[in-house]
Amino acid sequence: MTLWAWAVLWSFLTVMSYLSLKAYLRAALALLLAATVGGALLVPDWERTFIDSLFLLQHDRFDAIGAAFRRDEPKPWPWWIGLVSMSGDYEVQQYGLYLPVYEDWRAETGAGIAYLPRPPDQDTTFSTAAGDLGRPVRSFGNGWWWVE
Repeated sequence: MTLWAWAVLWSFLTVMSYLSLKAYLRAALALLLAATVGGALLVPDWERTFIDSLFLLQHDRFDAIGAAFRRDEPKPWPWWIGLVSMSGDYEVQQYGLYLPVYEDWRAETGAGIAYLPRPPDQDTTFSTAAGDLGRPVRSFGNGWWWVE
């Protein structure tokens, strides 16, 4: 949020300084540039981009965690998973392994990453928050799913 405020402030000051110098074309170009860059940064779904990038870069580690879960061995839990997970740990639930990523402040809804040893069906649900059950909605491959 601080970076957004900084970018808006400096864009505003740039446009105002050009207007005070009566450089109207430069002011218009600066405003157009700021609006274009700001709009381009608002369009992507950054949460989805982050999670997809995480799986793209760390698919070997996620595969190792899934293999350990299937063999009922201790999970090779990397230190950085604490940066992704709310609790920094996983939960073993009825249908598989669940990593909570998001939960609203009232614990009514949540989302996360799950490993399912078998493909999900209509009955596959995970407890994503105290008051919510989520279903696998998007596959990352090799048994890993985004749960909402």
